[in-house]
Amino acid sequence: MNMDLKLAFETAMKGEIEGRELYKIAADRSEDAKAKEVFTYLAKEEDAHFEALKGMYHSLLKSEEIIIPDLPRLVRFEDATNPIFSDDFKSRLEGRHFEMSALSIALKLEQDAFQYYQKVSDESGDEGLKKFFGRLSAWEKDHYDALHREIAYLEEDYFTENRFSPF
Repeated sequence: MNMDLKLAFETAMKGEIEGRELYKIAADRSEDAKAKEVFTYLAKEEDAHFEALKGMYHSLLKSEEIIIPDLPRLVRFEDATNPIFSDDFKSRLEGRHFEMSALSIALKLEQDAFQYYQKVSDESGDEGLKKFFGRLSAWEKDHYDALHREIAYLEEDYFTENRFSPF
């Protein structure tokens, strides 16, 4: 194996903390009830990922067997058009710079996460770790896809309402 597993866990844990904290702030600051709920669940899911990674990391440091946890999935994005914000929110986009910025930052964090987890999965020589990191990659990719759809759903109206568009 060509991978430093200790560094892989440290990098992964840092990314999960960053995502968790962003989602907690977004949930606290959003006035949209649907967004508050989704951001809260995203924060909980990122925290569950962090706790699982932390436990595995401590086992690695103690040279113990790494137990691969079965993580429950908290967030499912069934609304393909606008999985995070309500239609009502879309009608009130003027001045909603925090929410749009939070979506953009979250998109980048999720992209970094799913790409990193896929790399760790690809480079792992252990089948259990390969499967675990592959599953995390798929979950983070789902988050990325939902955030991307949400931005696409809101962006044109956001630009128009805030007079960014020249037309």
